[in-house]
Amino acid sequence: MEFLRGLNLHQLVNRFGPLPESRVIHILEQVCESLAEAHARGLVHRDIKPSNIFLCQRGGVPDCVKVLDFGLVREYGDVSGDRVHQAGGNVLEGTPWFMPPEALEDSTLSDPRSDIYAVGALGYYLLTGDHVFPFATPEEIHEKQLAAPPLPPSRRGSNKVSAELDQVLLRCLEKQPDRRPASVIELRALLLATPRSSDWTLEMRAAWWKEYESQPQTAASSETAIPSEATVSIDLASRIQQP
Repeated sequence: MEFLRGLNLHQLVNRFGPLPESRVIHILEQVCESLAEAHARGLVHRDIKPSNIFLCQRGGVPDCVKVLDFGLVREYGDVSGDRVHQAGGNVLEGTPWFMPPEALEDSTLSDPRSDIYAVGALGYYLLTGDHVFPFATPEEIHEKQLAAPPLPPSRRGSNKVSAELDQVLLRCLEKQPDRRPASVIELRALLLATPRSSDWTLEMRAAWWKEYESQPQTAASSETAIPSEATVSIDLASRIQQP
């Protein structure tokens, strides 16, 4: 198994606070590239979240993203797009803060657009340091996911976020999957079209990593995911009353 030296995105935000818009775009576009490979193979990740995205230097490239933990991966269809139903419809699996609304109705509905919702929630977290719906229990989160519109990231905290990136992330967080970007390839293009997409330069990345690696790493290496990022499995039949 590949050995990685660096930190995950939960550790990054916990230690350094919300990230500048340009760095968030740089990270998200790489997540999209990794997911594009999985989706092309008919696989949906289903657990994109900060602690499953690792940041490191690889091959002399600073701020290199690795998408980890395919423990909840599902085959959603073959390369021609035909659906393959493998997951149980009455069991919810994932991390509540990053799960799309359709997963509440039937876990077999997860497809690439479900991962796109999670990428939007990930970007929201990186920009604000908080979740889209920062509630305490899965039930409270799911209630908001099903009915409440999220506030734009620019209205959460003091981080400067362009209107264009606001719009891209809110589109990822649409309740209806068909209103989200159609693919991670399209999402990547939308991210790169925003005005600050090229501001996190190679020189800035190299300088950040040089400074990071010069500091004691005990604090970062000992951090673990907060309970709100724990992956859960919930029997929906006993939690949600069916109509």
